[in-house]
Amino acid sequence: MLAIVLALCVLGAVAIYSCTKSELADQGKPPASKLMLQISWILLGLAVLFLTMLADYAKATTIAWPIYLVCLVLLVVVLVFGAIRGTHRWIPLGPLNLQPAELIKLATILLVGAVLANAEEERWSFLFLVKTLGYIVVPSLLILVQPDLGTPIVLFFVWLAMLFAFGASPAHLGAFTLSAVMLFAGAWGFGLIRPHQKARMVAFLDPDADPDGAGYHVRQSLIAVGSGHLWGQGLLQGTQSQGSFIPDQETDFIFTVIGEELGFVGSTAALGLYGLLLYRALCVTSCANGMFGRTVAMGITAMLFIQIATNIGMTVGLAPVKGMPLPFLSYGGSSLVTNMIGIGMLQSIYMRRDQIVF
Repeated sequence: MLAIVLALCVLGAVAIYSCTKSELADQGKPPASKLMLQISWILLGLAVLFLTMLADYAKATTIAWPIYLVCLVLLVVVLVFGAIRGTHRWIPLGPLNLQPAELIKLATILLVGAVLANAEEERWSFLFLVKTLGYIVVPSLLILVQPDLGTPIVLFFVWLAMLFAFGASPAHLGAFTLSAVMLFAGAWGFGLIRPHQKARMVAFLDPDADPDGAGYHVRQSLIAVGSGHLWGQGLLQGTQSQGSFIPDQETDFIFTVIGEELGFVGSTAALGLYGLLLYRALCVTSCANGMFGRTVAMGITAMLFIQIATNIGMTVGLAPVKGMPLPFLSYGGSSLVTNMIGIGMLQSIYMRRDQIVF
């Protein structure tokens, strides 16, 4: 698992350098400035990963509530002080920006895991399951105001996966899913979904309807990925990547660089690494010792899966465009460090899978 994560980080760093060097040079900045900052985040993430791995994951049950509350406070702070590019998602800290929505994912997983571990006999209680839903509703409402629709969807998917590992009834899980679909349909009908979010979903169904507006990302992304063919145009040679045709390419659309410059072979290799990572995460879930370890491992696995599937899906036109980073590849510290902590938790759970009996 560690080798896979390291390989993905290296691949991401190369792709970030490729798609940012020309733009940075045009701005009079060092071409490798974003690469060096990403390497710093990778080193910090690896350090946090190893510290998390060495710690006993079971002790996280005692600090789950404080971590969750701190993250909620940060979500409130970002609404007051975090206006960047017309949204309230980042807290500016000098040259760096902290994104609390990334941290709340892991905080919610730990809290829900701790609650489920202390109530194993309640797995068939629908009322109890509804109560646990409150732990994702509160941060989701704060995140929706930013506005950010993607993270609440991630939290809901993670919560369902954790309930599945908890042993909840499939009928209850189906009822929650159906209720979420109906709630979304109602929010759409009553105008609670913001215009730009609606436009992105419409563009997903018909990118040619607004080629210079909501459909621009999808069209340019498909052009970049499709132009890679089998072997790609070569590193630092992608026409779209080097020409800065795709907005947010080093963050949300980093997979387009791989598709264009490394082609089908490189894209398949990246997907293979993600497949192996998720497989190992599921192996950790299956052999976890105790309910807390099992539900947390499933939550982290679901968090990684939904982000990978959504990000790559929107890149190739199989999902609506959302502001969601690709784990370990996208540029940015908040997402990278959060995912590194998640991998550290999985390692800690695996290392302590055998219960010692005296």
